[in-house]
Amino acid sequence: MAAGLLSAAPAVTNVMAAQTGNVVLISYRLAHPDNLPCEVSLRVSNDGGASYTIIPTSLSGDYGTIAATADGAQYQINWFFGLDGVGNGNNYRVKVLADDGAGEVAQPVFDPPGGSYDSAQTVSISCATNGATIRYTTDGSEPDSASLLYSNPIIVGSTLTLKAKGFKPGWIPSAIASATYTITSLPSQMIFVPGGTFNPTTYYTVTLSSFYIGKYEVTQDEYQAVMGTNPSYFGGNPNRPVEQVSWFNAIEYCNRRSMQEGFTPCYSYSSYGTNPDNWPTGWNTLYTNHTNVSCNWSANGYRLPTEMEWMFAAKGGNQSQGYTYSGSNDIDAVAWYYNNSGFRTHDVGEKAANELGTFDMSGNVWEWCWDIYGNYPTGNYTDPTGPASGSDRVLRGGSWGSSAGDCTVSGRYLNLYATHTHGSVGFRCLRVSP
Repeated sequence: MAAGLLSAAPAVTNVMAAQTGNVVLISYRLAHPDNLPCEVSLRVSNDGGASYTIIPTSLSGDYGTIAATADGAQYQINWFFGLDGVGNGNNYRVKVLADDGAGEVAQPVFDPPGGSYDSAQTVSISCATNGATIRYTTDGSEPDSASLLYSNPIIVGSTLTLKAKGFKPGWIPSAIASATYTITSLPSQMIFVPGGTFNPTTYYTVTLSSFYIGKYEVTQDEYQAVMGTNPSYFGGNPNRPVEQVSWFNAIEYCNRRSMQEGFTPCYSYSSYGTNPDNWPTGWNTLYTNHTNVSCNWSANGYRLPTEMEWMFAAKGGNQSQGYTYSGSNDIDAVAWYYNNSGFRTHDVGEKAANELGTFDMSGNVWEWCWDIYGNYPTGNYTDPTGPASGSDRVLRGGSWGSSAGDCTVSGRYLNLYATHTHGSVGFRCLRVSP
């Protein structure tokens, strides 16, 4: 019981029930000596009052939170029994319950509880007080009535502390619940993107699973460490994005990096397996060979994003603010492009990040995607991977040499042969979420 509250209980009297058509009208009188709000609910017995196990939900009228007074008042609940699967012809009894809950909302509970996990967790928050709302924070601050309103499970993809507090009108707010989640196997320099649904066009709806995407475009230093070479036109700058890489080069990099770090490679070439050392001479010299590459979508290694994964991340995922460019409507805040680049690449991460925390998804260098280029389909799709045939692969995002129009998160302005290289073309990596 909260300090300072009296111990008197609410009183329910004069309970009467009468059926009118498909509705049972239940009248009752409620008083509370301490003038505390009460939680009123209805229970029904079908065994002559031996037990009250039926909990009606199809109700209207005076139930839920009632501001009870010491002298009491008359109330009525309307029970639409047919909607609860209860038929005519049986002898039912009803009971009206009133609970003052000691005036304090129950402390919220996290499921799963805080702890150390090796993958992203989907956390639900519940409160035992009927009708209570839950407010929560993710930045370590104390939640209050203006904090985020809990309505759906929270996907925790990185180490953080959740705090939650329950509220109900006329009740004392709950004690603060706190849980810290430590995610121990986060991919290096990658951002967790919770899955979601969005519309690339008016007639195309895409639902994506969760994934991790590179915080930055692959740099010259990262490429050199895996491939042993740096093909960049603007070479000698380790923190600038690697460029002059073909789609084939990006595929090979992903597999070799996966092998170096002990992950399962995603890509196979024809029947030659996943190790690029075993791929035949000339595999990457003819653009028509690009359809010989297949992807294991469940493998935990590095791969290129699909076009829809790239677009969802560039837009800010579920946190999207609907910006024209990745992270802003002001292109100069987030992108190196024709008007401000000095006609060269720049170190990754110098401009502002988008809503998810990724950088340079507008401008700097174009980014290869997995997909073969084709017209957007119509309808609803889950984790689409693009057309099965075609001559070109998709690039997105614009570059240091692009107009502002080429750098939008929605535009599709470049598709090239898989063998194409240029000083404005690079890529970033993705990994599936465990």
